[in-house]
Amino acid sequence: MTFKKNDFVSVDFDIYANDKLVQTTSEKLGKENGLKINSYGPQTIVIGKGMVLPALDDAVMKKNSGTLDLSVDEAYGSKKKELVKTFPKSAFDEQKLRAVVGMTYDFNGMYGSVRSIVSNRVTVDFNNPLAGKKIRIEYSNAKSIDKIEDKITFVLVNGLKVPLHLFGVKATGKTVTLKVPKNMVSMADKLGAAFSEMIGEFKDYTLKVEELAVAKK
Repeated sequence: MTFKKNDFVSVDFDIYANDKLVQTTSEKLGKENGLKINSYGPQTIVIGKGMVLPALDDAVMKKNSGTLDLSVDEAYGSKKKELVKTFPKSAFDEQKLRAVVGMTYDFNGMYGSVRSIVSNRVTVDFNNPLAGKKIRIEYSNAKSIDKIEDKITFVLVNGLKVPLHLFGVKATGKTVTLKVPKNMVSMADKLGAAFSEMIGEFKDYTLKVEELAVAKK
């Protein structure tokens, strides 16, 4: 099976950086290598949306399994000195954060890892953790995700960060009924725009947004 741009695809993969396993969808392999991963199992990607390296996008479009050996430039590029910045420790204190070497923090949408703390000065590295490393990706079991409900669920959970228990989605013919909390009903237009941006065929559907019934305690 081959895929095309904007297809939703479920895929398994193992990622090695300088021959060391750093990411996997396999629980067995992850635990054997002492990785701390929140959840295992096939991952969903939308081809061409920048969710994975362009080389993996291209490879999945051509075949549903394979191995990629990527140079530093083909992968995450070299480390950039300008992405290593130093802040006063007070900047962390003001945000009620405790600076810890090795920890990663969100700085207004940019993620940086604390490299060192010296004399109340905190050095933070904003480079991708895999920058400067050769990457090998072994991927397999690439399968198409076709149900519109599954695609909408992916966009809500992974793109808009809406917890699964806060919505319900059902398609009947070309009508999609989305049930969300009362405070989200007024966001129907924004939700529709987000779905249209990610899901090519969403333009063929009519979206109905309704209030999600809350179970009484």
